[in-house]
Parts: sequence; C-alpha cells; structure tokens
Amino acid sequence: MSKRAKVLEKGRKFQHYNRRVESQKQLVYRIIAGIVALVLLLLVAGLVWQYVLLPDRAVAKVNGEPITLRQFQARVRVERMTLINQVNYYLSFFQIFSSQPDMLNQFLPQLQTVFNRLENAEGLGQQVLDVMVDETLIVQEARKRGIEVTDAEVEQAIEEAFGFFAQGTPTPSPTFTPWPTPTLSATQRALLGPTATPTPTATPTATPAGEPTATATPEASPTPKPSPTPFTREAYQQRLDEWLAQAGISYDELKAVMRVQLYRQKLRDLITADVPTTEEQVWARHILVDDEETAREVLQKLQAGEDFAALAEEYSQDPGSAPQGGDLGWFGRGVMVPEFEQAAFDLEVGQISEPVQTAFGWHIIQVLGHEERPMTAQRLEAAKDKAFREWLQETRAQAEVEIYDWWKPYVPTDPDLPPTLKVQLQQLLRGLQQPPQSQPPQPAGPSPTPSS
Repeated sequence: MSKRAKVLEKGRKFQHYNRRVESQKQLVYRIIAGIVALVLLLLVAGLVWQYVLLPDRAVAKVNGEPITLRQFQARVRVERMTLINQVNYYLSFFQIFSSQPDMLNQFLPQLQTVFNRLENAEGLGQQVLDVMVDETLIVQEARKRGIEVTDAEVEQAIEEAFGFFAQGTPTPSPTFTPWPTPTLSATQRALLGPTATPTPTATPTATPAGEPTATATPEASPTPKPSPTPFTREAYQQRLDEWLAQAGISYDELKAVMRVQLYRQKLRDLITADVPTTEEQVWARHILVDDEETAREVLQKLQAGEDFAALAEEYSQDPGSAPQGGDLGWFGRGVMVPEFEQAAFDLEVGQISEPVQTAFGWHIIQVLGHEERPMTAQRLEAAKDKAFREWLQETRAQAEVEIYDWWKPYVPTDPDLPPTLKVQLQQLLRGLQQPPQSQPPQPAGPSPTPSS
C-alpha cells in the first residue's frame, strides 16, 4: 500500500473514531439532560403536590362537605396564636404578683394546660379538627335556616377582636336587673325575726372551703366591654399585618375562621331563643360542723327553739355564711353539691333538715323560700350553652362524618414560643415560684376559637 493510501486510511479511521466519540458525547448529553429533566419534573411535581394538590386534600368530610388541609392548618395556627397570647397573659400576671406565691399557685394549672396544648401538636390538631367538624355542621344548619354572614360583619368582627372600633367605642350594654326583692311572707318574717330584710336575688358567691360548692362547669364570665380605641386605622392595619405574619396565615384565612364564629353565634341565638329565663330556686341557710354528733347537738337546740342565726354564728365552720347567720341566698339546681342540693330542694319553707353529710362536713339546713325566679345573666348564658351543646351533639350523632388519619404529620408547630422561654416555663411549672423573664408580649389578636 502506498504512502498516500496509508494516510487516507488513517484519516478515515480517525474520522470514524471522532464520529463515535461525538456520538457517545451526544448520548451522554441526552442522558444528563433526561436526568435533569426528570429531576426537574419530580421537583415540579413535588411542589405542585405540596403547595397545590395536598393543601386541598380533605382531612375530613361532613355530610359530603370537605374540610381541607389548608383550612385545617390555618385554623391550627390561629389556635396556636391564641394559646401564645394566653401564655403571655399568665406570664404578665405572674410578674405582677411574683411576691404572692399562694396566688400564683392557683394559676399554675391553667398555665400548665395551655403549655401542654402548645407542646402536643397531634393532640391540638385532633381538638381543632373536632371543633371544625362541629362548625361545619353549624354552618350547614345556619344556611338551611337562611342565616347569612356578610363580609362587612366579618371585617368588623376582626377589627373589634383587635380592639379597633371604627365607629367609636360602643356603649356598654345594660347590666342584668335583679328580680325585684319580694316582700317577706309572714312565715319568713317569723323565721328571720322582726328586723329581717329580704335577701337579694343572687346565687352564692365563691367562698373559702366549707361553703357548698358548685358541681357544674364554671360559668363564663361576662365579656369585658371594649375600651376606647387607642390607635388609628393605620396602626390597626400594622398590628393586624404583624399578627398575620406571626401566625403564618392570610387575611382571607382569618376571615374564614371569624366567619364561622359569627355563624355559630347567630345560630346559637336562634336555637336558644326559647330557653326559659326563670328556674326553680330555694333560699336557704345552713350550719356546717365537722361531725354528726355536733350536728345533732345543734339540731336539738334548734328544736328547743334557739335562734338559727345565733347558732350559725356560734357553730358554723363556713366562714362565708356564718357571719350572716348561715344565709346562702337564693340558688338554683346545679350550684351546690348534690347531697346538699337534694336536701334543700326537698324541704318545705321553714322546715329544718336532719344532719346532711357532704365532702365539707355535716350540715343543718333550713329553707326560707322556694319559688320560680329569673336566672342571673351568667346562669342564663350557661343554660343557653347547655341547650346549644345538646343540639350540636344530637346533630352530630345523625351526621355523616368521615375523618382521615393522614393529616397527623402535617399539623403545624408554628407559631411557637421561643426555646429559652420554653425552658423557663418548664422550670416554673415544676414548682418554681419566681416567674420567668418573658419575651415582649406577642401582639394581641383575636381568640375566635370557641369552647365547644
């Protein structure tokens, strides 16, 4: 083979080699491009799933209506902000009364409960989801009854929850007017003596140990009347924006939460409109002693004609009523412990009971009055709450409710307390009397989550 032919042959081989190398490069490039495209596709799919599809997936269904993860997470964050505000409230209280450990110890259980709810994400999520099921039923029923909640009402409720009153501070509503004090009957005057005056209408106020205590759930305190608006709309908007940023939710999500609360209030008002405003009550007095022997000694003296009030001042171990001759005032059912209540409501006016044993000791009871009387504002609200709860329980029992467990890993743990504050809180709750140094209080905000 000639020299020229050899060169040409080598050139052809070199070109063939180059073509093979180039082909392999192209294959590698295509493989890399395919891998990158696949990774990007998976990344985009993951983002679409996480931020588009997953948030709209149902965590529960109520009569076919879904509660989405997005709604659930927003509601949990609102609840966490409410709990954080409560923690800051208790810490402020602890700082003010740091020199009074006995008073602080009375509030430690409440602080412990709030702190535990913040720390138990799954437990808090379950509570919130349970409330949201109830609220879905409430909204469904409200719409069936033609109840509407406008955007203007929602916006006004949010403003007022943050302490901003666009139309000025509302005038306080009238306080509850007690039932007119009746003229004492001849029997009551004979029992109480010639200088007696009728006992004002009221349920017994809280007293130290020894007083028969209520067994019902504590009644809600009247909602404090709003104070004058301390800032402008611009300042309110800034405060709202800060709160939303801390909670990690949008204004529309907060509006959705508040809208449900307005539906609840309107439906509750409608359902409880016929709740009776009066109840059977007794007016009673008692003498509390430590043992049955002393109780029978007191009973013998009463049967011999000695004065009840004088014996109450001498013998009764109840510091709340003894100075008033044992007078407990008027009270309805569910206020006193069961044994005391049963005996009091079974007695006729003027009748004195046999010794009655309760957890507080032994009681001698005399009934001074027994009649139908109006409830106090607090008792009426408690009766309405009870009626509404019963309606809700019955409605839920008849509803089709599906709850799915997949939501548990997605319960938000934000917003949260600063780590250093958590450590100080744990020390306080282990029994330390000095309150921790709190971070500056979180901006006050709405507390729309109701007790259910």
